[in-house]
Order: sequence, then C-alpha cells, then structure tokens
Amino acid sequence: MAGTDISHLTELYRNPVQCNFPEVLDVRLRREWPLKYGENPHQSGGLYVLDSINRVNAGRIAELTDLVSVRSDGKGKGGLSATNTMDVTRAMDALKYFAHVPACVIMKHTIVSGFAKDDGSGKSNANLFLTARDCDVRSNYGGTAVFTRPVDMATAEALFSGLFVDVLAAPGYEEGVVGFIQRKSSNMRLAQFSHLDVLPKFRGDDPQGLLSIKEMPTGRFVVQDIYLTAVRSVEDLIVNPQLTDANGVHRVNCKPATRGMVDDCLSAWYINIAGARSNGVVAVRDGVLVSCGSGQVERVGAVSQMIVKGMQKAMDREGIKYDELHGMQGCENLRDNPFRKASVSSDGFIPFKESIGESAQ
Repeated sequence: MAGTDISHLTELYRNPVQCNFPEVLDVRLRREWPLKYGENPHQSGGLYVLDSINRVNAGRIAELTDLVSVRSDGKGKGGLSATNTMDVTRAMDALKYFAHVPACVIMKHTIVSGFAKDDGSGKSNANLFLTARDCDVRSNYGGTAVFTRPVDMATAEALFSGLFVDVLAAPGYEEGVVGFIQRKSSNMRLAQFSHLDVLPKFRGDDPQGLLSIKEMPTGRFVVQDIYLTAVRSVEDLIVNPQLTDANGVHRVNCKPATRGMVDDCLSAWYINIAGARSNGVVAVRDGVLVSCGSGQVERVGAVSQMIVKGMQKAMDREGIKYDELHGMQGCENLRDNPFRKASVSSDGFIPFKESIGESAQ
C-alpha cells in the first residue's frame, strides 16, 4: 500500500526560521474600554487593541469583530474582567473554524471545556448548548458560553437549566432575549461580537497586520507571526502516513477511517490549536468534545489526563459513582464508552509510541 512519507517532518524542529522582524518595532495600542479589573480583583486593567505597527494600520480585525458588552441595566457583576475577555476572544479564536455552521463553545479559564457543532442534522442553538454543557458539567459551571449564531429565546431558557453561566457571548440576540436574561439573572455578563469569519486562520490568509505578542517575566516579550494552520479541510489530513527507516524500508501505519471520524479529527485539531494549552490532546466524537488534556508538562501525561477526564465525565452523565483519586475505576460499568470511534488530535511532537499506545488502549 502506497503512503505519504512523513519521515522528514521531524526535521522541521531542527531547522531555524529566518527572523523577519526589525530590530526596533513600534507598536501602538489603543484602549478599547476599561476592564472591571485585570486577572485578579486587585489589578487594574484595560482592554487594548493593536492600532498600528511601525505606523501601519493594524486595527482592522478589532474594528470588524467589534467586541462589546451589551448588558444595559448596569448589573452583571460590574462588567467584564480580563479573564472574561480572554475567554470570549479565545472562544472566538476556536469558533472561527466553525463560523459556517451552528456551534457552541464553553470556556473555563481560557481552555475549551465544552464544544458541540451541528453535524448536518439541523441541531438548534439550545441543543448545542446543552450538549456542550454535558461534556463536563462540573467544569462548565461558571463558564463562558459562546455561539456562532445569535441567541434565541429557546437558547436563553436553556442557559438556566441547572448550570450557572457566568458570561454569554454571541454575534447577536433575538428580540426580547437580553431583557429576559437580565430579568432572570443579575450576575450573567453579556457580550456581542461580529464578523467571526474575518479572523485569519489558514496559511495564505491575510493576517491583517496581526501579531502574536506574549509577555514574559523580566520585561521581555516574544513577538511572532500569528498561528495559521495548513489544514483547511479533511482533504489536507494525511490518512496514510508512511515512515521510512534507516534501511529504506517503508511502513504505512493506518487503518481505514470513516468520513465522520476524519471530520471529528479535523474538529479536534481546530479545538486543540485554539482552545487548549500545549501539550494539548483533544478527543471529539460526532462533533462533540469528549475530553481535553491541556497544558501538561509530559505528553503521555496529557493523554492520561484526557482519558481519565473523558471517562469520569461519561460516568457523571450516567450517574456512576467513583473515587476521583482512583482515576477512572468504574468506567467498565459505562453503557457508552465515550472514546469508542472518537478521533484524537495533539499539537505535541510525539517522538515515542507511549502516547499512541495509551490512546489505543
């Protein structure tokens, strides 16, 4: 069986990429609005947007996406904090890959803890929220729910079905929805954005002057191009990976995958790169998040976390009691193994077989 040779891919980590940034970079920031507070209540903070880079306009994306707070009664815990805005914008970064379909992401401290998209069966916003909620009810309590479609009344009512939603964000709200939410909750914070589809996401897209600027201690910053993936569709996935050993022997490591499994793999990849910290491992089944192992210092540990979490969340859904300190003991009683026919992605470099073997087991 012929395959796609991937033996050379490890060389990407060894080859330096030429730095195209100037020795002096003039970055001008413009305050969009003051924050309730920074990441903690004792920190003052403001939300800024890139205005110009080396005197060239860089604010178009921020202007188009137009993130605003829409609660009109002065409540909602006094407005959005730094973490709230990070949750909303990071959710937008994940949902930009699903802007063409109805989808819902729930964020918890900048990591995706719930996700569901319409699989073509015409699922409603309310159904997508409930499905995303049930991915991880415990983590999603007090989370940030973000939609690719305007919130209708049925979805607004679903928000109060046993889960406390701290922040809600969407491209819009149908008539009467904001008033309904404000009457039901004095705490929920409401935000609105637009033009989710203008966010650059694929290699070849115009980044519109955007930069990734990451703060480090000691007054230093990493400045780099924003991440753009080469994977635009399932056709870009390598489903027949071939390795060539030192003796020139070719090995193709693959099993036939259904179209649904490959589509889930694509969804898992997009959630992985936009909604999980590295090393991240994400499992998706039928367009719904199974589990996310995020931000682990060991790759196989991220896999272990993903599997244990996924089993425990499934046991929560089926009402099976377990001792958290004993991992996933009791998962043999599940009626539905959540990983059966699920697809898994990771952004981590996987040099050894342990992570793959543990996933398969």
